[in-house]
Amino acid sequence: MIHNTHYLSAKLEVTRSRCYSWFMLYRKPRVGQELSAFCGKCKDERTHIVAAMDGEIVRRVTCSMCGSTHNYKVKPAVSPDSAPGSVAAATTKRKTSARRTKEANTFSIDPKRPVKSYDMNNIFSAGDVINHPKFGLGAVEITLPPNKIEVRFQEGKKMLLHNMKNFHY
Repeated sequence: MIHNTHYLSAKLEVTRSRCYSWFMLYRKPRVGQELSAFCGKCKDERTHIVAAMDGEIVRRVTCSMCGSTHNYKVKPAVSPDSAPGSVAAATTKRKTSARRTKEANTFSIDPKRPVKSYDMNNIFSAGDVINHPKFGLGAVEITLPPNKIEVRFQEGKKMLLHNMKNFHY
């Protein structure tokens, strides 16, 4: 009889773990929960945190890698016209790579200029090279009074604040 009880408890434990596994795999998503989604900025499927839902439908997510918030996408949309060997796919690929090459060529930092660490209390002028903690090295292109600068980083232009120490409302 004792042998039978041990068998039943072992079988119950296996059943519980299967139910738990099934529940964990197929549970409904909630705001704040992690899930896998395609990130348009990273151009890859990454772990995201649910930011907004409409009933039981996930609408917006935040990428755990780059921090961008965007609409929820499982995988990038691939149209039948853009199959790997088609002419449309080759043309699209050529256009994007040409654009990226052009952007990469326009981004250049003068190595003779000293690199300043970015702090919103410092004062920057056009031509300054800054090192931003998130965006990396960048060149100040335009200074907009009273306290804004436009900086070109490798990933594109960003509007940043500066001269906040001397800024009064």
